[in-house]
Amino acid sequence: MTDHRNGMTGLQELPPGGIWIGERKLWFGGVRLRSRTTIVRIADGRLWVHSAGEPTAPLCAELDRLGQVSWVVVPNRYHHIHAAAMKARYPDAQVIGPASATSRNKRVALDVAIDDERLPSLVPELTPVALRGVPFLDETLFFHARTRTLIGADLMMCGCPADHWTWRWASRVCGQYQRYKAPPDVRWHTRGGPLVIQSLEAIARLPVERILVAHSDPIEDRPIEQLEDAWRFVRRRSIGPGSQTAS
Repeated sequence: MTDHRNGMTGLQELPPGGIWIGERKLWFGGVRLRSRTTIVRIADGRLWVHSAGEPTAPLCAELDRLGQVSWVVVPNRYHHIHAAAMKARYPDAQVIGPASATSRNKRVALDVAIDDERLPSLVPELTPVALRGVPFLDETLFFHARTRTLIGADLMMCGCPADHWTWRWASRVCGQYQRYKAPPDVRWHTRGGPLVIQSLEAIARLPVERILVAHSDPIEDRPIEQLEDAWRFVRRRSIGPGSQTAS
């Protein structure tokens, strides 16, 4: 099924089960992207909704069929657009996110800060992994150990034949057509330094078999290798005169 207002597709379950994804259309910076919502059903049957889409009747019917929406996750300072509406539709759900998102969207009220030390114990099946040293993005990733899936938003992206012509064209200009890189604006605003390098090294040590990001297909072919290639630029910048220092 498709919601014609925002292009949200019917949810697709990924093997081995327990994770669903759906896509919607998003215009950003003059290009039309595919933007993903990821849903995880935790062991007790409740739902964890990452980068929520607009809570339309078709989407909510699918969510209600899967379980009780208990968590609405804002993964970084930008993926907040539909969080308040999803919370209004499911008032018992708890909103998780960074303070930087609330400064950009006053309608978003956090129940749990994404850097709260209690978070790993609240949803132990999803381990938060902060991408430090990238304040422009302020993103936290989540590792789902049972499926060995790393769930992110703007960690990396590429253009492909399934995308709208505007992003296919722009991704060629940016050198990331069918090649994963960090989003262009993230690259422009990231200086490099030990914090981000340490974060990437910590991610590389996880037993990741799949990476889900917001604006590209699921990454199952050499996911960590492609992640390292996408962020190789930070190592080059870290040896320059303006590199960050740990604090």
